[in-house]
Amino acid sequence: MIHILIAIFVLAIILMWAGNVRALQSIEKTQTSYLPVKPALLDAKEPQKNLLVSVVDNKLIQTNTFHTVSSPYSYAWVLGAIHEDKWAYKGFLWDIIISANLFRKQGSTADFWIFVRLSPDSKLDDLPLEDRRLLEEAGINIKLLGKPKKESFARLVFDKFLTINMTDYKRVMFLDGDLIPLVNLDYIFHLSDADHTATPTLIKPNLIMASWREPCNTGMFMVEPSVEAFAKYNDALLKHREKAKKLLYPHFDFTEGWGRNFVEHGETWRSAKQNRAKRWRFHASHSDQGLMFYWSKYLIQDVTIVISNIVENWKRGPDGDPVRESELKDVFAPYQEKPLVYQWSCKKSDDKKDNTEIQNSWRCFPPIDGMAHMMGNTKPWKQSCTELITKVATRSFHQNAAKSLWFVELKEINEKYQMGIDLDNWNSIYPALMTNDTLGTLAKFIDQEDALGLKE
Repeated sequence: MIHILIAIFVLAIILMWAGNVRALQSIEKTQTSYLPVKPALLDAKEPQKNLLVSVVDNKLIQTNTFHTVSSPYSYAWVLGAIHEDKWAYKGFLWDIIISANLFRKQGSTADFWIFVRLSPDSKLDDLPLEDRRLLEEAGINIKLLGKPKKESFARLVFDKFLTINMTDYKRVMFLDGDLIPLVNLDYIFHLSDADHTATPTLIKPNLIMASWREPCNTGMFMVEPSVEAFAKYNDALLKHREKAKKLLYPHFDFTEGWGRNFVEHGETWRSAKQNRAKRWRFHASHSDQGLMFYWSKYLIQDVTIVISNIVENWKRGPDGDPVRESELKDVFAPYQEKPLVYQWSCKKSDDKKDNTEIQNSWRCFPPIDGMAHMMGNTKPWKQSCTELITKVATRSFHQNAAKSLWFVELKEINEKYQMGIDLDNWNSIYPALMTNDTLGTLAKFIDQEDALGLKE
């Protein structure tokens, strides 16, 4: 009898051990990053150091090892030029934390991720401790990218495309670090997902938005991540680079662009201002905005393009070229909540707006009015705050109300996370520290040479 009891006890121990092993294996599988530390190169002969998306200095350092995906959707940001002795990046950092705070307050259930990159001359190997603390307390998961040999705006913007490889998620929405959400943008995920039965499926799993003069503005876009989609991106990048090497400076063909000759195919592209443009001459056409337009419309061919209140849905045609499946108007309006604030006097008639506001009337439709993109020198952290704001301004002239909201939210997160920002003396301390962007505000052709590895 004793021998039987001992045998049962030993068997129980073995079964429990086996169960623990399986559980650990399951946890390990769940923790596996959606971004490979060692990239899958499409051309093994290509030197790794030349590839934007998979170079040695893009090597990912595993963090948040206990993270498990809690949603089929995620928002994502990129942050570069991080340096322990420089403040220029801090405004972007605060903006991203403000965005996460706004999303949660408005009911978002999506995950948050940020790709971060230290400056080459930083003495740190990881984020400054305070930056890491703030991001983690805000619920933002961190992926640390390797230091580049040379940093530039032209190089950093290609990190946006890492969202295509976030294959743990059905949809990922990228947002620039000078943009804040004015509504819960989760509804855009829902409108693209047939599995979300509470809403109709009205848009494609990939979405881009045109701006005033550009067919695609990468301040915000949504992608359906997959291995195949990321491989198409890699392939397009490699092919473009090989062609660019044979071109004289600025190494960009404004007719062929990233691989589509609009004249040859009898096509035009549209923006809020232009209806029949035929050349790759728009802001950042040689960079991320041109590549995202090309990748989504001509390679993936399963994309929604938002142009003011017009919504174009594109699919692959019988001859392999994209065809417009539908063109609708005001698709998003019934599903978007009222924005926290309005911009560009969108509630006024045009005869009561100034010229700048009239030009920006294309921003007055969902989903564009559901976010405030404060570009260039209009960034709040570059400006004075006349007083400690405790209430959001309601005047929607230009982006005054949105900037007011930004400062109100900054005050909230400053107290919530004990950030130590001296808001009482904001004007005399912070704008001067963050006036100049370390990486500038646009992708220069001269930097593109380095970003694409054209000088080797």
